Amino acid sequence: MTESCRTIYPLVFIHGAGFRDLKWPVYWGRIPSALEAKGATIYYGLQDCWTSIETNAQEIARRIDEILDESGSQKVNIIAHSKGGLDARMAASSFGCGERIASITTIATPHHGSKTIDKLFAIPRSFWNIAAFAVNNWIRIVGDKKTRFSESMRGLYNRKDGGIKRR
Repeated sequence: MTESCRTIYPLVFIHGAGFRDLKWPVYWGRIPSALEAKGATIYYGLQDCWTSIETNAQEIARRIDEILDESGSQKVNIIAHSKGGLDARMAASSFGCGERIASITTIATPHHGSKTIDKLFAIPRSFWNIAAFAVNNWIRIVGDKKTRFSESMRGLYNRKDGGIKRR
């Protein structure tokens, strides 16, 4: 086995909205197994798929502590996709684990919000509430504990001046 992907600190994969860390479907494809085959130590965030950035950030901070205890490492490297990047950033900045994170790499993270979500929030509130009710109930069935679809999406509003645009 080659060690070309061994890192000093374990890698933690943080998924985006709407997905979970399940065996199937595989969110990250073959990336984790390819990295492990080359010596990387891989963990997953295990956060809910449809809840607020703040709630997921708290879960990620707790998960980082678990990973550090299990691995004996002092820090982790985070690879985060989409909303997972916002979750990871808040975990680092607001929940006391910034010193335990060596790096955060974000992929397609809406750091300045999402124009698509802005447009979705423009639809009549009654349609939005029906959609949120359906998503919340379905996702609870598949395992989320703190599902809050509307809160999750509200965190993706177009950001201006570093704050969340409220409607």
